Amino acid sequence: MTAPEHTPEQTPDPFSDQAWRAAIEHAAGCPACRTPGAQCATGERLLRAYETATRQARSAETM
Repeated sequence: MTAPEHTPEQTPDPFSDQAWRAAIEHAAGCPACRTPGAQCATGERLLRAYETATRQARSAETM
């Protein structure tokens, strides 16, 4: 199950939703992302993009 901080429903920002979708779609088709202990630079980059977008959306909400 996905951790609550990684659900796109929590942030109304379309970029974070788009970043989440890109990360999930990549992981679904990437053998390295689906292999425990394996590393995938693209998967990591997509996940970081999602995390950054989510942080920015949350920062904008508190302003």
